[in-house]
Amino acid sequence: MNCSARAKRKAYKYLMRGLKINPVVLIIINVLAPSMYILISGMYLEIFLLVFACIVILLMEEYKMLFGLLITFTVLIGTYYFTISHEKTASLAMFFLILSQSVPCLFLAASLISRYTSAQLLSALETLRIPRVMVVAATITLKYIPTFAREFKLLRDSMRLRGIDFTLRKPIKSFQYFVVPQLFRCAALADEVTAAGIVKGIDAPRRRTSYYEQKIRWFDYAILALFVAGLGGCYLCTKMR
Repeated sequence: MNCSARAKRKAYKYLMRGLKINPVVLIIINVLAPSMYILISGMYLEIFLLVFACIVILLMEEYKMLFGLLITFTVLIGTYYFTISHEKTASLAMFFLILSQSVPCLFLAASLISRYTSAQLLSALETLRIPRVMVVAATITLKYIPTFAREFKLLRDSMRLRGIDFTLRKPIKSFQYFVVPQLFRCAALADEVTAAGIVKGIDAPRRRTSYYEQKIRWFDYAILALFVAGLGGCYLCTKMR
C-alpha cells in the first residue's frame, strides 16, 4: 500500500512539473522563427514571438525563465529607444534591436537545453528521419552549452582565488588566464563525450531504442498550429499595412 501511494505521489509531481512539450516542436520553432524575419515585418513578428514564447514557457511552468525573458527584453528594447533618440549612439540602436528580436528564440532554446537530457533530445531527433550524423552533432552541441558555462564558472572561481579577475580592461591577460585553459579543458571534454557516446552505442548502424520514447501528442500539434497561425496573421498584417 505504501509503495502504491509513493508511486502516485511521484506521478502527481511529474504531471505538475508543467507541460512536457516534445523537444522536436521546440527545435522546429527555433529553426523557423528567425528565418521568418525575411518575409514578415519585424514589429509584428517580434511582438508575436514574445507573446508566444511567454505562453510556451508559462505552460512549461518555468517561471524564473519567464521573468528573465521579460526583464531581458525590456532592458534591450529600452536601450534601443534610448540609443536611437541620441544622434551619437544612433548607430548602436540596430544592434540592440536585433538582440531584442532574438530574445524569445534564445529563451526557448535555453528551456530546451535545461529541461531535457541528452538522451531525451537524441530520442526525439531520431524520429525526424534525418541523417544520424546531424542528430548526434545537434545533441552534443545543445548539451555542451551548459557544460561550457559550468566549466567557465569553475575556472573563474579558481582564478579568483589567485586574485585574477576576468575583465575587458586587460583583454590579453584575461585571454591568457581564462580562454587558453578553457580551450584545453574543451579538448578533454570532447574526448570524454566521445568515449561516453561510443559506450552507449551512439555509432551503431541500427536505430537505438530509448527509455525516453516521446511521441508528438495533441498539445504539441496545438502549439505548432498556434505558431503557424500566428505567423500567418503576422504575414497578413504586413501585406495589409
